[in-house]
Amino acid sequence: MTLEIKPKEKIFLRLAANDVRRSHFIEFLHDNLISIEQTVPPVDNHHLMAVLFFTYCPGGQKKPRFGFEARIETITPDKRIFLRRLSEPFACDLRLWPRIRLDLRPVIYSFCQNQEFKIVDISGSSAHFTLPQDDCPSYKVGTIVQIKFVFESGETFADCEITRHWIDTTGLNHLAVQFIGSNEVNDFIKNIFARNHNVRQLKPALSKKNRRRR
Repeated sequence: MTLEIKPKEKIFLRLAANDVRRSHFIEFLHDNLISIEQTVPPVDNHHLMAVLFFTYCPGGQKKPRFGFEARIETITPDKRIFLRRLSEPFACDLRLWPRIRLDLRPVIYSFCQNQEFKIVDISGSSAHFTLPQDDCPSYKVGTIVQIKFVFESGETFADCEITRHWIDTTGLNHLAVQFIGSNEVNDFIKNIFARNHNVRQLKPALSKKNRRRR
């Protein structure tokens, strides 16, 4: 997805569930670096290297909202902040925040049709996987699949609609899915975030569907 943010456009940095700072976009730089104005309220050197959620609405409209994970790398004396984008932008619902990138968070396993999918990033509404190199079936956009997720604190199933299937320049297969209906994935993700930030954890509500599968 192409980033569509204009200079001076309003953006938001979500550092925690109840900590959102507003700012304005300045420019895109090399190597996924982004320059923005100092936030309101301001961030300081204690926030350096913090991983946060960057959100924006193209054209200044209220919807749709897009977002991606980023890391604060530099705060300059002239009130500029340099962020490094860590994930691809995606349409997001802040009620389903946070989104977890697996090279930054604990390991989560996922399986579909007896094959293990490697998670690139995941939220309570969607996920991005890389697929096995050998005997990879052809996944068509619009197909409904059931994926099993195994977390440190338990496991759950989710019905998913395939929204994109592509092969990158290295030949690696990628799959993007959107979750359908109710699921427990977001509760597990919030518990991972809560544990990392020392806040109260949620107890996933075990659905009737998942009780039958155990």
